[in-house]
Amino acid sequence: MITDLLPEKISDILKNNTDYNSLTEVRLRTDKPLSVAEYGEYYAPCDCNGHRYFVTKDDIEHVLAVATKHSVYAVNNQLASGFLSCDDGIRIGVSGEGVYKNGKLFTLKNVSSLCIRIPRQIFGCASGLERIVNDFDNTLIISPPGMGKTTILREFVRILSEKGKNVVVIDERNELSACVNGKPSMDLGANTDVLLFSSKKNGYQDVVRSMKPDIIATDEIFGKDEIACLQDISRCGVKIIATVHAKDTVSLLRDRTYCELAAFTRYFVELGELGKITAIKDKEELKKC
Repeated sequence: MITDLLPEKISDILKNNTDYNSLTEVRLRTDKPLSVAEYGEYYAPCDCNGHRYFVTKDDIEHVLAVATKHSVYAVNNQLASGFLSCDDGIRIGVSGEGVYKNGKLFTLKNVSSLCIRIPRQIFGCASGLERIVNDFDNTLIISPPGMGKTTILREFVRILSEKGKNVVVIDERNELSACVNGKPSMDLGANTDVLLFSSKKNGYQDVVRSMKPDIIATDEIFGKDEIACLQDISRCGVKIIATVHAKDTVSLLRDRTYCELAAFTRYFVELGELGKITAIKDKEELKKC
C-alpha cells in the first residue's frame, strides 16, 4: 500500500483528501507543496487546517528508507537508472545528485524529488483491441507519458495469454507484473512468464533462446539498440508488443531513430487521452490505400 511508504502526516492528508481507488501518482519535492494525481489530474491536497503541505527533506528520506528497506546501497543499480521498485508494482522515480564511479553513474545522493507511481489493473480497458487479438502481429502502443500505456499493455498481455499464447514479459522495473517475492500480483494470464529486472537487450537474447515465447511484451522502448533488438526478435518469428512515448504514429515515424519501427510493426495503437484508445492503424491496410 502507498500509505506504508509515506510519513504519517502525508498519509493522513491523503486519507482525508483522496480516493485511493483512483490515486495514480504522488509527487514529493523538497520545500515544495505535496502534489497528487487521481487518474492523471494533479492537485495539491490540504491538511486539516486547509493549508497546503510543504514536503521536507525528512519526508524524502523516510520514503527512501522504507522503499530500500533501510539499505540504499543494495539498490544502487536501480538508483543509477533513476527509479526504485517497491512491492505491489509501485515505482518511485528519483531525482538527485549523480555519483560517478570509474566514469559511470553509480548511484544518486542528496535526493530532492520523488515521483511515486501506483499501478492499476483495469480489466476490460483493452476491449478495443479485439481485432488485433484475433489476427495478432507486432504491435506498438503509443502515447505521451502518463496516458495509461502500461495499464493497456498489461491487460493486452492478459488477454493474449488467456487465448493460449505463450507470452514473456520483460519487466525492467517491476511495473507490469508487480512481483512480490517472485510472484506477480497483477494478473497477466495463465500462459505468461516474467523476466524481472533484466535489461531489454539481455532479456531479448535470453528468452528467445530459453523460453520459446510466441510473444515478447515490454514497456517503454527507447533508442536504437532496443529497436535493433526488436527487429532481430521479429526476424526470429517471435511477435512483439511494446509501448513507446510519442504524440502519435505520424510523429513517431518521422523521427530518424524510430522510423525504423515501421519495417516490422503492423499495428500502431494510439491513446489520445488517459486510458482511451483513439486509433488503431494497420500498416497492411495503409499500404492498400
